[in-house]
Amino acid sequence: MTQPITPAPLAIRLDEKVVAGKLAALLEDMSERGGVERYLTALGGKHALFARVLPEARPASLSAEVPLLLLECVFPARRRLGPVLREMPPAALAEAVLELVYGPGRLLGRMEAFCDRLPVPERKLRRAAWDLAAELLHFRSPETIPLMTRWVWDTGTMSGAVREFVPGSDSLQSLPLALTPEALEGVRQWFAEHLTASGFYRDLPFITDLILARAYADYVRSVSGGLGILQGDFGARQDPMELVVKLLGIDERRGAMAAAGQETWH
Repeated sequence: MTQPITPAPLAIRLDEKVVAGKLAALLEDMSERGGVERYLTALGGKHALFARVLPEARPASLSAEVPLLLLECVFPARRRLGPVLREMPPAALAEAVLELVYGPGRLLGRMEAFCDRLPVPERKLRRAAWDLAAELLHFRSPETIPLMTRWVWDTGTMSGAVREFVPGSDSLQSLPLALTPEALEGVRQWFAEHLTASGFYRDLPFITDLILARAYADYVRSVSGGLGILQGDFGARQDPMELVVKLLGIDERRGAMAAAGQETWH
């Protein structure tokens, strides 16, 4: 069984008013685009696909198509890693995924080892490999593993969605938030407590993902031309929900592919 992560005490202060404002805007925009359930269903479908092809017990083998199918649902990684992973020996790629998900050792070490196993010598490629590892783990087990992609938090650039909830973050050069499962689980537990107090009692991991994605989308729209992983992919005037669904890999094209994948691997 996937073991729960013990959340670390928060080393930063998060602003409840900012969360309330982002949540209100998110709910309003979702209501105008099919309702909250549409987005929760899409995230649930992505989770169902990841959990189906990466079940609780380690499979004896993994089909060569599985990693590439899952990659298509990971926006921060699919464009950069697609050509790289298609050139890898299928057995080596499958073993890298299996060791990431089922291997021994601490989660952070397995993520680093996953990146080491892929032919990603360039910094940008390695960062994309990290994002792939983060999504494989989170969407396979969203209740127990927080989302640790770079757009959520990046210690290298001191940027990410979490920063948008820190009071006065514009004037801070750095934040004492580690990129570890324990630290980000602490952040996620803080969001869960706020959401529960606001009347939300189910799908808290997915709602948290949506709030974080919305915060990062707002940040991107506020900066001319976009930054980081979104540069060149979006303009600054895009619909904020379009950026949200792309960040989370639940845009309609990916949703159709995920549905097809579930039928294939049923």
